[in-house]
Amino acid sequence: IGLTIHISLVFALVFHTALRLESDRTMAVLLLAMSLAPLDRVLSLAIPLYTFPMLVWLGLVGIPLVVAAGCVAYVEGMRFEDLGFGSLDGRGLAVQLSIGLTGIPLGFLEYAILRPDSWLPGPFTLPALVGGTLVLLVATGVSEEVIFRGILLRRAVEFLGNYKGLFLTTIVFAVLHLFYRSPADFVFVFFVGLFYGVVVLRTRSLWGVIVSHTFDNVVLYLVAPFLFAHVTFP
Repeated sequence: IGLTIHISLVFALVFHTALRLESDRTMAVLLLAMSLAPLDRVLSLAIPLYTFPMLVWLGLVGIPLVVAAGCVAYVEGMRFEDLGFGSLDGRGLAVQLSIGLTGIPLGFLEYAILRPDSWLPGPFTLPALVGGTLVLLVATGVSEEVIFRGILLRRAVEFLGNYKGLFLTTIVFAVLHLFYRSPADFVFVFFVGLFYGVVVLRTRSLWGVIVSHTFDNVVLYLVAPFLFAHVTFP
């Protein structure tokens, strides 16, 4: 049922994009950008979760999503600079690095909420950690930030203005995390998405939020489950 609904949403948004392209291009490009959100769920549901190790499954979902986001950006005429991949000077690099480091405490905080099992298929080793980090970088850090803060936020702000555009992007981002079935995590993700959106609007750069998002998931799914494996929580 969920797969059918999300496929229907993708087709409805793309079809509506075609209908609005001549009369209201600003709305049309927003609708096309929004189609990436249900496409994320289509890919997630179409590939059975337990058929592969978790990180392999994540790569199978995340890499096509990166390609799809690139196609949407190309069709909409967005350059790397438009997406937030501009060059950084010394001060800008320091700012983005500071933003990136926020992902570490965010990861521990989200672990306290969800307490997931480790996504590593074997023992916790440095090569396993590096490999898992690379997968999370591409499949969550790059793909989700390009989609939500690189493409969707930009198009939503163009059509709705800063505040409404930021809220729309953040609520869509949070809704896609409902599969955890945790009200506390939904609120957490909403405010993290809000924080990332404000950062991108202020800095015009995705570098920091990509690193932060990646660190968040590395801590949440790789590091914290190892550190607290033998800790009993109340």
